[in-house]
Amino acid sequence: MNGAAYFGYALIAVSAVLLAIHLQSWQDWRRSAERRRREFVRLQLQRRFVASALIGVVGAAMTMIDRVPHTAAALSAYLFGLLMAGGVILAIALADVRATRQRHLVEQLDLLAEELRKAKAQ
Repeated sequence: MNGAAYFGYALIAVSAVLLAIHLQSWQDWRRSAERRRREFVRLQLQRRFVASALIGVVGAAMTMIDRVPHTAAALSAYLFGLLMAGGVILAIALADVRATRQRHLVEQLDLLAEELRKAKAQ
């Protein structure tokens, strides 16, 4: 077995751990009563579920390199698929970072507005 297969198995393991963490977060989310944050957390968990599952798919595909025919077209299609999946994972990660940053800014603005209301009332 070559290094790509071992790395693929490691990706599958990482994916399983991440999915378990997301499942626990999903269960905590379902019990949450804070309505304002619920929608953000729901969308965040959906993005993370998809990205984590896709990491496992990429890992599984990496373990199957020996089954890909050793022709230029087959190997090119295989590598293109892996690169596209990696690009999708990266795009999801960037969208998650952007949404988290935007949510943080909204929370800061809400705190600032509350402080201004308190100062105006005094």
